[in-house]
Amino acid sequence: MTTFAPEFFIKHTLRADYVAKQQTLQSLWSGYGHISRYHVTVGNSCSSVILKAIDWGQVAEHPRGWQSDLAHQRKVHSYQVELNWYAHWAQAAHSIARMPKYLGHYATGSTLYLLLEDLDASGFDLRCASLDAAQVSVVLHWLASLHAHYLTTDPAPAWPEGLWPQGTYWYLATRPNEWQAMKEGALKAAAEQLDQTIRNCPYQTLVHGDAKVANFCFSADLQEVAAVDFQYIGRGIGVQDVAYLLGSCLSEAQLAEHLDYLLDVYFSELARCIIARGESPDLAEAVAQQWYQLFPVAWADFHRFIMGWCPTHAKNNAFSRRMTQVGLDYLTS
Repeated sequence: MTTFAPEFFIKHTLRADYVAKQQTLQSLWSGYGHISRYHVTVGNSCSSVILKAIDWGQVAEHPRGWQSDLAHQRKVHSYQVELNWYAHWAQAAHSIARMPKYLGHYATGSTLYLLLEDLDASGFDLRCASLDAAQVSVVLHWLASLHAHYLTTDPAPAWPEGLWPQGTYWYLATRPNEWQAMKEGALKAAAEQLDQTIRNCPYQTLVHGDAKVANFCFSADLQEVAAVDFQYIGRGIGVQDVAYLLGSCLSEAQLAEHLDYLLDVYFSELARCIIARGESPDLAEAVAQQWYQLFPVAWADFHRFIMGWCPTHAKNNAFSRRMTQVGLDYLTS
């Protein structure tokens, strides 16, 4: 089956007069493709766009040796989920949670092109490897807006259609090999119960699923933020994103000092957004209380993944082990 050159696809999709590749921004995990910026001319107007070009026909070895057919199928499905998100879901959230605008796609065989707005050109050109407590608040507000917007207390069995039935890239059902690799102990034994506790929460929403700081693009003054990389968006509870975000951008010392404050920031904004949707303050309080209690469970669930995937990872630290124990204690309380 013939695959169109990226330039031809972009030119056809945008009805452009001229298209040229400017630069490759990054390679995708395990060699599944690349993300590039293209210069586009339409009449007298010049702009740039981002192309996520995926080809799962030729895949490199996993950097940590976790290559398997299950891992490959999970990754392939994640790109279809991301396409479904941008094409069918994201438009409804643009006014409350900034992300790239969807411009079009092309799919054939093992090739997928996803064409998106260039956030750098729209004023979100700053990337951060770490944040301080004040700076992370803007991302917590973004997450709270997303979670409130998609909050549901009575999801249909197929909800969210086209996305992951459980969001996050580490959820248990897709990580049996990592679970098997864990040392025997309380965390491994509790893995199913942690997962079930999250799934049984009566307040479900859409979680980004990979809400590390690297997947957020900031304005120059760090007062505005947009998110990218929606391969693992799906059903879950908001604190799954919160736990993963905080662990990705704050040190152990920062977490120990600022966790209570940052959770207050998130839950205050979550309640405000829920009420702004027209829901009752009682519902907003109930969601906040339930998710607050489940924060350590969500943390422990991700720590379960780390302990199977790479137990020597820097995220296996004393703070994370303490928080995981709190989550395990919750299961027996």
